[in-house]
Amino acid sequence: MAEGERGQFSRKIDNLFRAVFMAEDGKSRSSLLLYSFCLAIAFVLVFIVSYMFLLEPLERAFSSRSVFVRNIVEYTVPAIVACIPCLALSFAFRRRMNMVPAAFLWIDVMVLITFITTAFAAGGENWATDYRMFLNVLGLPMLVSAVLGTIGSLVIYKRRKQ
Repeated sequence: MAEGERGQFSRKIDNLFRAVFMAEDGKSRSSLLLYSFCLAIAFVLVFIVSYMFLLEPLERAFSSRSVFVRNIVEYTVPAIVACIPCLALSFAFRRRMNMVPAAFLWIDVMVLITFITTAFAAGGENWATDYRMFLNVLGLPMLVSAVLGTIGSLVIYKRRKQ
């Protein structure tokens, strides 16, 4: 990527973040938006680490099972393990109980954007094969993680609010 293109791309990203997170006077539009977005990035990293460390042992443990059973276990177990510390943060934010559900909603938006972008980016003759590979390798684990985290955080939020 040339320096001029990188500068233009950086300006577009800066303008997008300014439009979403900053008000006209340069102050933060909403601290919840900004903090939950940063927390969502941290949660994504927790999910990535969970999948990195757990996939190989799960593959070895369930190697004699069918592919369907292995896939279900490999999608759900790392997601559940990663959700535990993320959802535990719900109890750390006493005044901002909605921070964790908002972070998981950001993750849902990121997953949706990834699905749409990949649908348009996977082109050519083998579009269905490329998109199916994306779904198996990244799409379904991201979706399972986002859905489990969102449901868990909303349940905790409703219980704490009562």
